[in-house]
Amino acid sequence: MKQIVLSAGIFILLICITACTPQTKSEHIPLVSGHRGANMIAPENTMASADSCIKYGIDYMECDVCISKDSVFYILHDSTLNRTTNGTGNIGLWMSNDIDTLDAGIWFGPEFAGQRVPRFADLLRKAKSSGLKITVDYRSGDLKKLLETIETENMTENCCFTFSNEEDAKAFRHIAPNIKTLQAYVNNPNDLNRIVKELHPNIIVSWIDMITPQFIEKCHKLNLQVLALALGHGDKTVEHQKAVDLGVDILATDHPEKFVLKYKSQFSSNSLLIK
Repeated sequence: MKQIVLSAGIFILLICITACTPQTKSEHIPLVSGHRGANMIAPENTMASADSCIKYGIDYMECDVCISKDSVFYILHDSTLNRTTNGTGNIGLWMSNDIDTLDAGIWFGPEFAGQRVPRFADLLRKAKSSGLKITVDYRSGDLKKLLETIETENMTENCCFTFSNEEDAKAFRHIAPNIKTLQAYVNNPNDLNRIVKELHPNIIVSWIDMITPQFIEKCHKLNLQVLALALGHGDKTVEHQKAVDLGVDILATDHPEKFVLKYKSQFSSNSLLIK
């Protein structure tokens, strides 16, 4: 009888210990994507921003890809050079040799003077050598040439693709039916079925405030990953925690280094990988 009581006591004690022990939820820690790189600690869409992503072990660098007058792909968010370089006007009206002379860093801070507008191919090479994945936010240029540039650098399997309008996404899917990392924006949950039918995406992108457990469950049942947007330069602590609690697959943020320092360092690995 004493043995039974002792065994029962040990069992209850183990239950109490388990209940009181913080449970790590490594399966809920999303991959993290730096919006235009680590743009709060280095100038956006530059090699310095890419280096910061690499330094902090950030999974993806999202970058904006556009084309020059002589058909060279560059990394630049705006259609014009005015905001982030010492050049002016539409980048599509500039020759590559001239773009290569521009300063794309001093606006952010004197320590970044001399940063250039990166050629996309050069960024791909850096990413490949370091294990950094790239999210290509298409802005302009021939889609077939863009794919050829990525294929030449053997980075096709390590790039995601996103488009600001659905027509470009449809055109991309038509010429690249086997790509498994096409992203599509869903701003209304009721629009999910239409977007899946028309664009055949692999990753659904939506603002963190719109995402619910039910939405994630529906996407996962359709074999779709969910990327949550938590963009902005303010304190995103609440949004970051919500992404973890929801169990989204990827988090895009302007503060990827903060997310890594708070969450990724607690876990030795991440089970949610792009397939």
